Amino acid sequence: MKIPFINFSNATSPRDYAPVMLGLTVGYLTIELGFNARLLDITGGIATRHDITAIEHYGRLISGVALTIAIWGPILRLSNETYQRGRWVLLLLICSAMALMPAAYYGEKALVEKIVDHSTGEQRRNALLLQYVNRDLISGLIKAEAIRLDDHARHSPSGKAFLSILPLMGMSVQHVDQKVLDDVKQVMARSVRNDTGGSDGYVYNHGYATVQQEIQKEYNVYTDLSYAYARSSQSGLARMTYENALRRLTHHRGFIPPQLDFHAFAQQPSIVAQLREALNIPDDIAVNADMTPDEYTTHVRDVMVGREVDRKIRELDYAPDTFLDGKAHAHIGREAMEAVIAPALALVFSAIGALVHMYKSMFYALYTVGMQPRPVHIIVAGVLFVCVTTIWLSSNDVTSSALFQYLAQQMRQSGGISGGLACGAIRWMIQAQSYFYPISEMICSTTGCTFGTTGM
Repeated sequence: MKIPFINFSNATSPRDYAPVMLGLTVGYLTIELGFNARLLDITGGIATRHDITAIEHYGRLISGVALTIAIWGPILRLSNETYQRGRWVLLLLICSAMALMPAAYYGEKALVEKIVDHSTGEQRRNALLLQYVNRDLISGLIKAEAIRLDDHARHSPSGKAFLSILPLMGMSVQHVDQKVLDDVKQVMARSVRNDTGGSDGYVYNHGYATVQQEIQKEYNVYTDLSYAYARSSQSGLARMTYENALRRLTHHRGFIPPQLDFHAFAQQPSIVAQLREALNIPDDIAVNADMTPDEYTTHVRDVMVGREVDRKIRELDYAPDTFLDGKAHAHIGREAMEAVIAPALALVFSAIGALVHMYKSMFYALYTVGMQPRPVHIIVAGVLFVCVTTIWLSSNDVTSSALFQYLAQQMRQSGGISGGLACGAIRWMIQAQSYFYPISEMICSTTGCTFGTTGM
């Protein structure tokens, strides 16, 4: 079996493996940068559960590829030095990939689960609360001065990175529930309205009024039926014929007196039942098919929105202990905690993978053209140091915002040295997106890679 690009049996130079590694590393880096753009779009925006699951899955796969390529470097170098044949090199590469890919994939998954397992009930409750804050910030619903982020910042690459990490940073704020709960409750009604169809006018015109028009058509048929029934002898047979015709018309049992005007017709039980089914209106909310926009908003929509808001607020007011494993709200607590941890870890692993493989790409490129390893390492390290330092010093609208500064201060105060280091790393990652995102987005758009997500 001849595999020229990894057949080192006749190697003439210790550099013969470098072009192979250069190709693998640049290929990985391209995929990683494209993934980074989609990761930010998903974690820094309003995403479906399907998109979040897909991006987590592909993120773990890409981490597995990164680890595999990192190990392939020494394997190919040693194979080159010992003049190994291509088939043995290929076998070794395949075996290492089969071991390393699952290890990285399930290792990342286990790390998230371990963090969630060790979280407290209060942390899980705060995570749930911060999910609401994050979603409302992304949507521009929260306007309280303490947690404001302007539209430009929210939609910028740095803003998306910040919003994906914001819940994790918010976990360090003491009594975070007391600080933001009032603001969350204030926007909850608007958020629920958004989730249940949009503005009141839109819901009336495209929901209620549409059903009302259908009922108006039924009324026109009803007038003909009732006129014929009124003119008949109204015997038992005539009544049965009339009721059967009504049932076929309304798809509900029930006698409707003849010769009613539309207002009276619209309040008949069988007509109201149609309306409830079409619009999912509970039985205990009074409704009929002849309501004005103001009447429908006041007596139906406001009541339904109010109930949903109350339900969500009760969810936020659950005692912290109820979010512990085995308790009533353990499932939603674990989901909220995972939703806080997973995006931050994905960004961290993505940034580390990109930096490491940028270093390796530059190293293999210079090494391939004949430079000695030692000066190559010095040059590449120097270039990366300048890049990292430049990004660190280039503060932007997001990292200079009052919201970021407040959260950063809370992280440093609650975490000490480790909190300060974590805060610094987060700041760098947010600022780096201004430089890397345009390249990442270009790669993502050019290749058409969706990484299993929708809405590209």
